Amino acid sequence: MEHFILRTEAFIIDAIVVTLLTALVDNILYIILSLLNVSIALAAYPYIVLVLVTMIYFTIFEAKTNKTIGKKIAHLYVSDSEGYMSYKKAFVRNLTKLFWVPIIFDILIGKILNYPSRLFDKIAGTDVYSDKELEVVE
Repeated sequence: MEHFILRTEAFIIDAIVVTLLTALVDNILYIILSLLNVSIALAAYPYIVLVLVTMIYFTIFEAKTNKTIGKKIAHLYVSDSEGYMSYKKAFVRNLTKLFWVPIIFDILIGKILNYPSRLFDKIAGTDVYSDKELEVVE
């Protein structure tokens, strides 16, 4: 897998960012739900927040800028073979990032099937490239 170490570093940075954002939203929602005395929602909201924050973070950053904060630090970007990224492609390629087990299988299946990247990159028609590979058009 190309850029495996850099991608891992970028993913760890992004996981930290998502964890911090999730904790912030969780705490704000906990206060609001506690004040409103909505005890039934207190049990499920952390999972809903985790899913929403993760997918919103990765989808918006990758669709708008082709990079997340981690990819920016690692000098990587994501795009399709034409250099474009859509919300749909960003959403699909990041579905396995919600929890640890799916991302591990995503990577392993991509490796077993001899794809240049993860399985869900192949499904979305995207890949991750180094900034050095970025073609400059004048």
